[in-house]
Amino acid sequence: MLSGPSGTGKMLLARAFAALLHCSSPRDGEPCGTCASCRLHAENSHPDLHFVYPIVKNKSLKRLVSADVADLWQTMLDRYPEMPEEKWLEILEAGNSRIGIHVEEADDIVRADSFPPYTSQYKIFIIWLPERMRVEAANKLLKVIEEPSEGTVFIMVSDNELQVLPTIFSRVRRIHAGRLSEAETRDYLRRRFGFSDEKAMRYAPLCEGSLIRACELGSHSDENEEFLAFYQEVMRAAYAKKVGVLRKAADRAAAFGREKISRFLNYMARMIRENFIYNMRMPQLTALTPEEEAFSTRFSPFVNHANVEDFLAETDRARRDVERNANAKVVMFDYFLLTIILLHRKTK
Repeated sequence: MLSGPSGTGKMLLARAFAALLHCSSPRDGEPCGTCASCRLHAENSHPDLHFVYPIVKNKSLKRLVSADVADLWQTMLDRYPEMPEEKWLEILEAGNSRIGIHVEEADDIVRADSFPPYTSQYKIFIIWLPERMRVEAANKLLKVIEEPSEGTVFIMVSDNELQVLPTIFSRVRRIHAGRLSEAETRDYLRRRFGFSDEKAMRYAPLCEGSLIRACELGSHSDENEEFLAFYQEVMRAAYAKKVGVLRKAADRAAAFGREKISRFLNYMARMIRENFIYNMRMPQLTALTPEEEAFSTRFSPFVNHANVEDFLAETDRARRDVERNANAKVVMFDYFLLTIILLHRKTK
């Protein structure tokens, strides 16, 4: 079981290890990438590779096991190889439904385990988010996980090993995957998004060791500058108590659309946290671009112990309200008005 925070590349590592086990010509501990098995892995169509992942069970739509939504899973692997769980929920259109690995899935795994591999030495099951496994499913899998058939390999990928059922947890060898270094993140930004060395150097600290965050920044790299300018405008208007300016800013923010508003509020939350740390005279612990730091040197004193907790709580509340389809203009204007109160809260 590969475990660690989301965004640490665990699924990429699991897929690479599976490809290595099937590769006919491995080189220096890496799959060759050119043999028939590697080409099948690149297409996620190797007959001896089985993905298991949580779904929303729906009998009327005949969605009981992972294979029933294989087309959606392919979309997930292609678009979001860093595996943010919230994106999987969006692709599934889960809404408020809980996802899980159900007992029907366990039946399929037990059945598949009874057959030998088709074309290779190993039959591999990659189980994503085993912490979402239902108790009845886990109970059916205990024997095959503890004593799999010859040639069967189980690779589990967990974002929170403490939530994995103890009966499963005790039967696996656990390998922790920690946050990535800045050098690894820089390399990822260069390879995946074609960042220049200078741009990768600037953005890597903002990723906080997460490939998910790196993907967000890489996919919307121009937004960081846009959000900084908007953040500065809002904070200056709030400090000057310019309600009319904030009303227009709320209208502009509402025009972003739900997903972009959510990203902007996440940006606001990050800047609030970073400014608080900067205000504590610990700039070496901050992750700011030079442009962000130039503004923070002057603004950070206004984010302090008297308001930081409420600032973050209100920012998160606004984000949740927008994601639940509340009126964006009302939510953002209310949030910006609260910013006036918070910025002028006196320290004791």
